[in-house]
Amino acid sequence: MGAGSTAFRRNIRWQFLGTASQAVLGGLLLLLLGRYLSASSFGIYTIVLGYIYVAGALFEPRLQDIAIRQFWDVDEGPGPPHAQAFIDLLAFESIGKALPCISLVVLAPVLTHWGKLPEGSATLIAAAAIGVYLSRLGNGLATGLLRVRGRTDINALCTTVELSLRLLLTLLLVATGAMSVEGCIAVQCLTGFVVSAIQLRIAARSLSVDGSAWHQWNPAGALQRLDSHRRLILSSLALSVSDLMNKDLDVTLIAPMVAADQVGVYKMAKSIVMLTWRAVDPFYIALMPEINRLVASASRAALHRLLRRSTVGLLGLATGLSAVSFGLVVLFGDSVLGPSFGGIRGLMPWMLVGVVGGAALVWGHPLSVALNRPDIAFLGSLLSSLVGMAAFLFLVPELGLQGAGLAWSLAFLLNFLFTAAAALRCWRMQDPAAQ
Repeated sequence: MGAGSTAFRRNIRWQFLGTASQAVLGGLLLLLLGRYLSASSFGIYTIVLGYIYVAGALFEPRLQDIAIRQFWDVDEGPGPPHAQAFIDLLAFESIGKALPCISLVVLAPVLTHWGKLPEGSATLIAAAAIGVYLSRLGNGLATGLLRVRGRTDINALCTTVELSLRLLLTLLLVATGAMSVEGCIAVQCLTGFVVSAIQLRIAARSLSVDGSAWHQWNPAGALQRLDSHRRLILSSLALSVSDLMNKDLDVTLIAPMVAADQVGVYKMAKSIVMLTWRAVDPFYIALMPEINRLVASASRAALHRLLRRSTVGLLGLATGLSAVSFGLVVLFGDSVLGPSFGGIRGLMPWMLVGVVGGAALVWGHPLSVALNRPDIAFLGSLLSSLVGMAAFLFLVPELGLQGAGLAWSLAFLLNFLFTAAAALRCWRMQDPAAQ
């Protein structure tokens, strides 16, 4: 019990540090891209990667969750069954994620026309699809396994190293006058591939996956072993598809409706808003075990107080951070990003409404998990994506970028609103005395 508690605290501590490093380095990288890519070039960069992220989400089995379930007992001593299971999951991910990659290569000319991209962009889409595929292979598997081993520090370190390398290589592009959409995508794929390969190698060594394990592995045995995870795999795939709005589906929706520079302005505003949202992530992680404990112990009054205080506290925090974020953009946006991104000032307030509302209700998902109702989160995500798609298709032609900001905020907030309301109702139905 003590070892598990120590591993949990270690994971949480490194999760906080990893989130902080991602926010700082990701923010610097974003400012660098905005400063040295015009809004139009940044829009092209965004559209190309948006296609890849949306296609990737169509087959995203969330292997970190499956790995945690598969390797929960690995601390008792890794053996041949663990090594075989590692290869099973890696093969499954490699083959499955190749399908969206191949589809992107085949459909690249159609996507170029759909997004109104410059001639020759089909080659860029195909190359980027292959590069991103290679750069993310095994990421979820390694992340889940290292979390089980209590080595979230390695995950955090790898994330920090990758973002640092991207930042340095992007600065090199600027210094040599080679800054371009193609260069930025190449840097992203290269750094992702190198760091992911290192992380995957560390994870494999922790399970003693060696040459003999590969020789003993066969596809028929793998299919039999994977069948035990069928339900979790299918639910993970469904949840990923329902979460398309968070995988840049919004970018691919507005690409045919507005010019590339307007897509760039929208993506920049969204990225800054999501950096603000990152401040809420550690509270979500902290609430998860506490809500589970209170639900398990039937501490009704204490849970009610926690939810009320979380709502008020996170509402205040998100409001303050949103005001600071918007104020910094107003004061320094033009000088840091350049005048081509001036439109983000009129877009951010619409999007920050969703962040403030979502922060106040962030306890909804932990409560649904504590109640053993993961279907609530799935339905919330699915409803959010469907309503978001309809809102984008209706509001953007009518209101332009302001309509896009409003549609995004509506979709973002609806997810948290539905999940929180449904989880709260479920809790009260299970225990009518809960107030």
